[in-house]
Amino acid sequence: MILKWWNARRFALVMSLVALIAVSCSSGDPEPTATPDGPGDVPLFFPYVFSGNFTVAGEPGPEGIPMFARLGDGRGPFNNTIRAGEYINISIAPVSADAIGGEITFFLGHPDGDSVQAEETYVYNRIAQPQFIDLDLSFPRLP
Repeated sequence: MILKWWNARRFALVMSLVALIAVSCSSGDPEPTATPDGPGDVPLFFPYVFSGNFTVAGEPGPEGIPMFARLGDGRGPFNNTIRAGEYINISIAPVSADAIGGEITFFLGHPDGDSVQAEETYVYNRIAQPQFIDLDLSFPRLP
């Protein structure tokens, strides 16, 4: 009997603490609040991550050549191809909302040196999580 009373009392205490925490964490305003548009605010844009096959002048591309993507004024990190004719993890996300709906372009070579653009492009649409895209790319020549 005492054990049942102690367990019931402990249960009531725990539930009271949970209710107290829930009340103290709620703002009392059921409407969502807008995020302020101050200079420190950074919108969150998720990346597209591309992988696939690539050719140069109709032949499988060489192993180890750098590849990168551009979107508007932004550029994704450059990555080396993993083996002849295959690339992985070429990622790109916009640096501002102005780039949403813009064309993603792909390049062989180094961003600060000679590079060659692929024939294929891809349109960036706002996404709720990173997207992994399989896309084969064709380049007219080596950089």
